[in-house]
Amino acid sequence: MKFGVSPLSLEFMINRVIKEKGIEGLSNFRLSEVVEEIAKEGFKHCEITTDVFQLLPIQITDEDIEELKKIKRRYNITYSAHFPILSIELACPNKFIRDASIRSTIDAYESFIQLENDIEMYILHPTGEFIRDAMGFIRDPKITPIITNIFTETAIKSIEEIIKKTDINRNKIAIENIEYPLQETIKIVKKLKTKLCIDTAHLLGGFSGNYDLLKITEKYLDITGEIHLQDYVDDNLYADHGALGKGKKFPPEFLNLIYQMDFKGPIVFEFPKKEIITSIKYIKHHAPQIKVLNL
Repeated sequence: MKFGVSPLSLEFMINRVIKEKGIEGLSNFRLSEVVEEIAKEGFKHCEITTDVFQLLPIQITDEDIEELKKIKRRYNITYSAHFPILSIELACPNKFIRDASIRSTIDAYESFIQLENDIEMYILHPTGEFIRDAMGFIRDPKITPIITNIFTETAIKSIEEIIKKTDINRNKIAIENIEYPLQETIKIVKKLKTKLCIDTAHLLGGFSGNYDLLKITEKYLDITGEIHLQDYVDDNLYADHGALGKGKKFPPEFLNLIYQMDFKGPIVFEFPKKEIITSIKYIKHHAPQIKVLNL
């Protein structure tokens, strides 16, 4: 199985780059150096967070792209790219916000166009914080289905426009289950003929509705392109980014299920090294048949 990390969090950029090196750290930042560091540790996949390239004054250069290609061959690793999520709202009824969100997503794709053949999956959130807040605000059972359908159809339209303008392969888009009804996310995936990205903590935390992680995985793993593997920990600052076993909900049977179903896609940890080490120990204890790196 192919385990990887998503190293370019804002926390990482602030603490490891800006705090340690100041503004010079941003001007000298090289993605390839970060990727090679995790490749040397034994990870077989890197999820590239594209948000940071739009939020911070850093660049992805041609030289950096070429080095990333070399690292892929040298260490036999793979890449995915997570499209921007901060301030992005592809389902927004406001066309100006929606159009800007589409442009942001397209810009992220084009910024890594030279790496397109090396990127296995593009992770995309169909909705954002505005829709999350609106869904919480609208409680009338007669209105909720109508509004939800509007949001879903708007997201579909936006993603179709992104596909049309970039000519991106639909099979390389994985739409993540987030704070939006899971069946609506599945509807988007099926209508667009894309893949699903299963985030275990989002399901465990009820972000996508009241569902059983094992049943959902068994039902939809065949259309899943990537898994974000994490626990839901109530008292964490980021509750949906907890180390495995630190919450009260992660079922160890999940690991055996994806092993038995022979999942081939990337399995990504979206938290710091300390939590990754804890999670790897959890996997070794509960699913020793799964080969995982030593840290």
